[in-house]
Amino acid sequence: MRPARELNVVHLCHSDAGSGAGRAAYRIHRSLLDLGCTSTMLVADKRTGDETVHRSARGPVAATFARACEFAEARLVRRDVSPGAGHFTPARWGHFNPAASEHVRSADIVCLYWITGAFIRPERLAGIRKPIVWRLSDTWPFTGGCHYPGSCERYCAQCGDCPQLARPGPRDLSRRLWMRKSKAWDELDLTIVAPSEWMARAAQKSSLFAGRRVAVIPTGVELERYRPMDRAQARARHGIPADKQVIVFGSISPTSDRRKGFEQLRAALEILSRGPLAGRIMVVMFGGSNQADAELPVRSMSLGQLGDDAALAAAYSSADLVVVPSLEDNLPNVALEAIACGAPVVGFDVGGMRDIVHQDWNGALAEPADAQQLAEQIRRLLDNPKRLTTMSRNARKRAEERFSLTGQARAYLDLYQELAQSRAGVAA
Repeated sequence: MRPARELNVVHLCHSDAGSGAGRAAYRIHRSLLDLGCTSTMLVADKRTGDETVHRSARGPVAATFARACEFAEARLVRRDVSPGAGHFTPARWGHFNPAASEHVRSADIVCLYWITGAFIRPERLAGIRKPIVWRLSDTWPFTGGCHYPGSCERYCAQCGDCPQLARPGPRDLSRRLWMRKSKAWDELDLTIVAPSEWMARAAQKSSLFAGRRVAVIPTGVELERYRPMDRAQARARHGIPADKQVIVFGSISPTSDRRKGFEQLRAALEILSRGPLAGRIMVVMFGGSNQADAELPVRSMSLGQLGDDAALAAAYSSADLVVVPSLEDNLPNVALEAIACGAPVVGFDVGGMRDIVHQDWNGALAEPADAQQLAEQIRRLLDNPKRLTTMSRNARKRAEERFSLTGQARAYLDLYQELAQSRAGVAA
């Protein structure tokens, strides 16, 4: 294997912060630097002050073109997608050509993350003549445009008749994007990384990734930053009452993204509001609209958007439990960060949640979308403080054993070294 210091890795992601995908990509990038790699990140939306992260659009003309692409993509999507559908990206527009980047040309390995948002069109990837590792933030890389397919499995064939489109049909927008991707992906030296077992299984049965290598590398968390704090101090920091059993819920868009399960959470809280827990519990929200808390049937407060890790860690540490009611998800950062802070997690048994939560050991999972059962799991845990204390210790233990940044970085480094060595052997 080549030494880490001899590897040059470039990461392509829409952002280096502000989203789960961006934060995950940035953490991988920084961890590789710590291991001695030459690592660079190229993003459309730079939010950190890190000098190893570069904007893809350099100069005023390029920046204006990038904004125009983003505007056009967003406007057309609103016309294309049916009301109430999930996130769908047709990738008509993209301002960045990675093959023209000196960073990409000099790299040994090119890593892809979330490249939509008018960042990179599928056809542009075909110009990358390097080993590519694509870390799956969602299902978009192997579908005809949806980021989460729900119960639809047309991505196992050739998409078309997409239930998320306003005008579905055999040759609809999803089929046309599938065909564009099929042609572009065929030329790639591509290895897939899935953060969860669920995402790996979906990728393996997709038609676009058929026969590709799919590895599972769980998302890592900064365990030194996300760690248990004294609960009284954590609550005092955010002004959370000390005499309540606190349920924490975090989401960037709790009410507009139905996939996050806010309606199911509200229904579960409605059930709890009619029982003996009603006067004891309080819901603390963060990340989304300050108005969302007013819609809840129990006492609640919103912390708004928390801009730093310390504030987030305090929010998690203030909780008796953290609820993650996603109806479909990969490996939610909220759940990972929560267990790192010693907070038991309650949610639905969907996506990668089973990778994080072991039933009745560090949390509890309900049947998908079953608000009644979600309420029962919350009630059952809150009624047993001694069990919650044990679950809290187990939560931190699970994070340390499975979701450390160092473990994640070493797994990626091993993969990169293997791919670089294989490429060198072929060249020789």
